[in-house]
Amino acid sequence: MFMKNKNISDLTTQYNNYIYPKPTENLYEEWIKKNRFQICDPNYCWHRLWPEKPYSSARLDILIAGCGSDQAAILAKCNPNHNFIGIDLSENSLKHEKKLIKENNIENLKLYCEDFRSVKFKNKFDYIISSGVIHHLDDPSTGLDYFYKNLKDDGVIYIMVYGNKKSHATNEVKQLFKKLSLKQNDDSIDFVKKIISKLNNLHPAKVFAETEIKQDLSHPSGIVDFFLHKNENFYSIKELIKLLKNNNLVIKNFANGRIKPLSKFFSDAPLEIRKKVENMPIEDKLEIAQSLNWNDRKIDVICCKTKNKNNSIIYNKITLEKIYTYQYHGVEYQINGTEVKINDKINNSIFKMNFENNKINIKDILDGKKKITKISLGLSDSERINFFNKILFMIDNCILDFSYHPVANYKQFYSVKTN
Repeated sequence: MFMKNKNISDLTTQYNNYIYPKPTENLYEEWIKKNRFQICDPNYCWHRLWPEKPYSSARLDILIAGCGSDQAAILAKCNPNHNFIGIDLSENSLKHEKKLIKENNIENLKLYCEDFRSVKFKNKFDYIISSGVIHHLDDPSTGLDYFYKNLKDDGVIYIMVYGNKKSHATNEVKQLFKKLSLKQNDDSIDFVKKIISKLNNLHPAKVFAETEIKQDLSHPSGIVDFFLHKNENFYSIKELIKLLKNNNLVIKNFANGRIKPLSKFFSDAPLEIRKKVENMPIEDKLEIAQSLNWNDRKIDVICCKTKNKNNSIIYNKITLEKIYTYQYHGVEYQINGTEVKINDKINNSIFKMNFENNKINIKDILDGKKKITKISLGLSDSERINFFNKILFMIDNCILDFSYHPVANYKQFYSVKTN
């Protein structure tokens, strides 16, 4: 049983006084009607959570550790075929979750107001979700150890922590607020807003505040959470990998394309340099990618137990002959004959891929229904090699997704199941 220390007392007080993030008021209007989905949604993102498994609608037991004011209700409503348990320190946050449960007739969600590490369960979970939680603990390892012990052997964990690159300048400014011993109150909130507004328009902290966290600046709880938090940790991807390893966990996949893209930076580099990059350990590649992409306000990873490292698409070579490819969320595709223009909105990048052969149906590449080998039928050996290299480039740079099984039509499923 975890004793309630100062860290937990501070977190409880903060999130009771300043519910964060700003809660959903009308679940239907804000989520279902707009066909929005959480990045950790178990149905919509099945192919990222379990690329080695065919899609199944069988009931999953899912734990949301640190569910806040609305995350558990949103996921439970949008996934009625699964059982959810949500745990949070904040009684006021859970009051809002209960309001959403009542308004939306949610029957597959139970809530606990506790430090999640103190809650014991008889059965283990298929899937654990923890978004923006462990980096606020005095010892994040205690959270990861709890996840490991409560996860089924073939289960997965979605974890989001803050990265230490893009937020560096903002964190430097936040040191001033700590030195001034600002409180979590209206006067301090006003002071923070005034300081940020007076920064040079080119100051990286101001640029970050007005782009990455603009929505947070619009309400007191966002300002408190980002500028006046008493306990938070920021990670390089290498530090996160080490932390996971110490708790018998490993990255299985990335939940989005913010960190991983790498080869796009070296596509026109001399062969010698490209080979050096290709031969680096994966941890070094990810470290370089984190710095070059500079898009790590949040690091979203999908993890599994180390014993299942062979299912990690990060640590294992992709077997191209066995994969089905699919459009990457946050990416737009404009097809014109044999060329596809790709707009990666996640990293503000534009790609033009020309498949140079009328035998290739680009729509099939984005549909997730045909194996790449079937799509490439009729190509000569040299054409097939060229085609596979382009597919690998797209996957590496997170402008194409994949699975070892046909990808379910999640957009249709999501819309149907929530109406």
